[in-house]
Amino acid sequence: MLLSRIRSCKKFLAGVLVTGVTLLPAVSHAAEAPRFKPGFNLFSPAQDVQVGKENVAEIEKQLPLVKDPEIERYVSNLGHHLVEFAPGNTDYPWTFKVVDSQDINAFALPGGFIYVNRGVLEAADSEAEVAGVIAHETGHVIMRHGTHQASQAMLAQMPLAILGGVFGQSGSITAQLAQAGVGLGLGSLMLKNSRSAESQADEVGTYILYTGGYNPHAMAQFFEIIHQKYPQRTLQFFSDHPNPENRIKAVDAQIPTLGAEKNWQPDSADFRSMKKRVMALPPPPKAGAQPGIQPASQPAAKAPSAPPPAPSSGLVQFRGDKFTISHPDNWEVQQGKESVTLAPKGGIFQDANGGGAQAYGASISSFVPDKNAKIEDATAALIKSWQQSNPSMRVVSQNRIKVRGRKGLSTVLENDSPLAGQKETDQLVTVPGRDSVVAVVLVAPKSEFNSYQPTFQKMINSLDVR
Repeated sequence: MLLSRIRSCKKFLAGVLVTGVTLLPAVSHAAEAPRFKPGFNLFSPAQDVQVGKENVAEIEKQLPLVKDPEIERYVSNLGHHLVEFAPGNTDYPWTFKVVDSQDINAFALPGGFIYVNRGVLEAADSEAEVAGVIAHETGHVIMRHGTHQASQAMLAQMPLAILGGVFGQSGSITAQLAQAGVGLGLGSLMLKNSRSAESQADEVGTYILYTGGYNPHAMAQFFEIIHQKYPQRTLQFFSDHPNPENRIKAVDAQIPTLGAEKNWQPDSADFRSMKKRVMALPPPPKAGAQPGIQPASQPAAKAPSAPPPAPSSGLVQFRGDKFTISHPDNWEVQQGKESVTLAPKGGIFQDANGGGAQAYGASISSFVPDKNAKIEDATAALIKSWQQSNPSMRVVSQNRIKVRGRKGLSTVLENDSPLAGQKETDQLVTVPGRDSVVAVVLVAPKSEFNSYQPTFQKMINSLDVR
């Protein structure tokens, strides 16, 4: 029995060497569908569904959903039409929901749970573009990218348990994932894709669109257009969905292998009606404010009566997906949808609109800049987006720095503080990583910034960007 388990584990180890999904060569004629083969996976398709459901329960506590019946019906009907053409369609309980956020984003959970932000619907100019986003996310599900990522993490962290056949024997999979450091929710490893996974999802999405009667060119073109036209509204999408090289060329090269050009589906009356309803929706719920960008027109409602305690000299390490940083051990950690916030108790409080206002501490996030953009250009674009809602924000100084051998920028900004009648100083440190830029914002009231500077410098010195 042990020998058979060892042999089985060797097969798993061999599978780990395949970092993504194996796409077998395209067939020579259009009548037969190409075979898309998912990569190494410790999970069964039924366990994909279980993992997906457990993620849904966690994510829907964090995300507001659009509750307009006509918009919900449109996206659900389009999604169910498309999955009829998904290759190797497992009997998943496909669901399609709309997130009430104007960020241009979409994501898929294992087992067929797909979420599309209203920002996608607002930005799309045709039904084929919406279909392209859904088809792409369907590709992630069919190729089982989420549990493939989790499987690799579990094998790295728990090889003996897997060798002994412990995995998946009983109980919630969530607990076993947690042991391997794979959590649920919006920050889950299962929602982070590699460039190879993006290419594979494009390949499956192209096939779905072609067989479903939609122009496959629309998918790749839409991703390219929104990346250029809405750089700040797409930060999270291209963080979790890194843009593969030559995306449009790859899709254009695949289409002839599927067959001749078709008379593609035109825009429907349903699409035009849906688009009109989306554009008429009230503003989405206000997300928590980021540090250093609280507009002066939104003063704090519940500002602290006294400054927070001074930063401790003892440091602890926080490890994120793209970076590692140390912070005072008396600071609290809050992980949001797009960033992590580190702050002393009382450093974050409620503003007049019910959002979070940060007056002390740090916030760290990552974003994917425009292709071939220099760090100076990426930083300037980020600051410009903040200044659109913060007219009093101004750049005080900017210097090139090195963070553990990586060339970055340190930009000092001045802005109105959420503390009534005060100014704040924000130090923005931007450092390029392997496929994104990590942005660290260090914030304190202008009158107290110098006292926080030694702590902030220790944090910058500890920053390790991947």
